[in-house]
Amino acid sequence: MEKIRLADIAESLGLSVAAVSYVLNGKEGKVSARTRARVLEMVKKSGYLPERAEVLLGRNPSKMIGLIVHDHPEYEGAPLENLYYARFISFLQKEVVKAGCDLLIKTAKGWKEAAEFASMWNMQGLIVAGFCDGDYRSLQDMLHIPMTAMDVSSPAPGISSVCADDFKGGVLAGEYLKAMGHSHVLVLTTNLECNDKNRIDGLRSTGIDTEILMIPPTHNARNELLRNYDFSRTRAVFCVSDRQALELSSLLYQRNLRVPQDVSILGFDGIDAGAYACPPLTTVAQDLEQKAHLAVAALDENPSRKVSDVFLCARKSVAYA
Repeated sequence: MEKIRLADIAESLGLSVAAVSYVLNGKEGKVSARTRARVLEMVKKSGYLPERAEVLLGRNPSKMIGLIVHDHPEYEGAPLENLYYARFISFLQKEVVKAGCDLLIKTAKGWKEAAEFASMWNMQGLIVAGFCDGDYRSLQDMLHIPMTAMDVSSPAPGISSVCADDFKGGVLAGEYLKAMGHSHVLVLTTNLECNDKNRIDGLRSTGIDTEILMIPPTHNARNELLRNYDFSRTRAVFCVSDRQALELSSLLYQRNLRVPQDVSILGFDGIDAGAYACPPLTTVAQDLEQKAHLAVAALDENPSRKVSDVFLCARKSVAYA
């Protein structure tokens, strides 16, 4: 039998998804008694998620905090396998437990899917990561619970957000490369928006000459581009993520180009894999423990923008020019 969705119930009753979710989460003051009765009758007839009924009807106060990660095309269907998110979730789980709650995780391809997930559970709060700034505004308008938007460069008024100090991270990268004698750096990025833009702006603010190489979001397309790129005039590369930096290091090895003797590489994020690469990756690391703490704390506070710290990890992938 085809799965019944929240949107199906709303459509059959001529109601909004938000109105149905209010009823299912026990928000008595949001809808009329007649609307509540219609929704509950339809839920009973449709058999909509019967195993979750006690939670959905708001009879069992939840001790859950949700995390939704955007299933962006860059992650090719496996966003939770991304090492940055894996490490962040590890710290987030600990912070949620400290708050006396359990963590419920879901990936979503769009903000509407995220909103439907939020409406299905009587959660205390929702943490959302990987979406564009405008999506957070749309999602916030659909929710009736506190939300923390992760990695938002310019949050809209009324939205709680947490992001790393991306501009400072770019400055740290630029200052380090200049100290190592580099005056020109090739920048690898998939876009010139939000966090990536702030990291690149910070790099440029140090006065170092930059050249942008836009790379495709998918792995195979990136590999094809970088296999054929002429690195003969490139002595230093700044990658806006460690994942890109490690991929580049592997491709250069396949092309018999040595890191850092031929090309220096500097990444961003500080994932554990970078420390065990050969050579170990120099990177701007995020304080993900602090970031997770701020994300949970923001759910209990008035909407504000919180910034987590970054720091330089100088290893072996950057050599003197």
